[in-house]
Amino acid sequence: MVVSKRAESQGDRLFPDSLPFEIVPLGSEAARRKTDHLAVLQNLILENEEMYPNISEWYSSKVLPGLKTCQRMAYLAFENQTPVAAAVLKLGEHAKFCHVRIVDGFRNFSLGQMIFTQMAFHARQLKSVKDIHFTLPESLWTEKQEFFASFGFTAAMRAPKQYRHGEEELYCSAPIAEVWANAKQRLHLLERFSPGGYANDDKLLMSVGAKHAERIFNGEKRIEIRRKFSRKWRGRQVVVYGTQPIGAFMGELKISQVIIGTPSEIWDRFGERVGCSHEEFSSYVGNSNQIYALELSDINPYLAPVAISQVSYLIDEDLRPPQSFLEVKMNSSHPWGRAISVIGLLHSMYTTRRPLP
Repeated sequence: MVVSKRAESQGDRLFPDSLPFEIVPLGSEAARRKTDHLAVLQNLILENEEMYPNISEWYSSKVLPGLKTCQRMAYLAFENQTPVAAAVLKLGEHAKFCHVRIVDGFRNFSLGQMIFTQMAFHARQLKSVKDIHFTLPESLWTEKQEFFASFGFTAAMRAPKQYRHGEEELYCSAPIAEVWANAKQRLHLLERFSPGGYANDDKLLMSVGAKHAERIFNGEKRIEIRRKFSRKWRGRQVVVYGTQPIGAFMGELKISQVIIGTPSEIWDRFGERVGCSHEEFSSYVGNSNQIYALELSDINPYLAPVAISQVSYLIDEDLRPPQSFLEVKMNSSHPWGRAISVIGLLHSMYTTRRPLP
């Protein structure tokens, strides 16, 4: 049995201070290119062949073609480089959690919650989805009934088709609205995971004028000027919101330094890196005696801007971006914490992950 390194080193602590699990979505590109991650998915699924005698045929005839045509979505979870869980989601009007497997030794780290949450998130994005269902062995329903009920699956009946060898399977179903209403309350738990390669530590959400945000992410601007700020934010990760007419989250970066000075001192030192004309600079700082120069590093644009309207829809909140900036605590269920988690999930759907060793 594989044993979690965090369990070995941290005893019974549920979420120790170690590298997060990483949940990697696999879609059509992985299926077409036959990536290493796809091979890992296949191996994890086929390890269940003793209990599900036809699982190899199911993978070849259903899962793989479904991934290629975007009718299915698959997921892998890793601890460091070790694969520890796999799942498959079937999309459509009646979506299905058609496979979830967590490796022995990793079942006490909320992986099940996060995999259910991510699958519900992807299903929620398709307005055609009305409900979600799955089948499971009767013993698992008895053991984990409280867990399933927490996502809205409160009743089970005998499944019309039995897939498992040696134990009766049950059928559960719930409306997508109910499943997502429960799942979105868990989005803040993503601080222990790594969607899209972005760690969900506490962050700043910063509003930046549209043209200035574009200059940051195209490499023309490496210093952000603020009339009000604080050195305590040095080293903090920032989610950049590009104001109208963009109206979208553009990417993430790090504030490596915060320098305080007069406008003339700041311009003389950083003018070439501010990414605007002296006239624009002077118009912004006005009569300020002291301003802040934020030195930006680790600039990572999202693959595509994420519209604030899309995020508002997904978390059912009327999001209003801050006029300047806002601290977002990722260990709470605050709407902005859920919003930033959703942005990471959206980005993770399209990011090509690093190759396996």
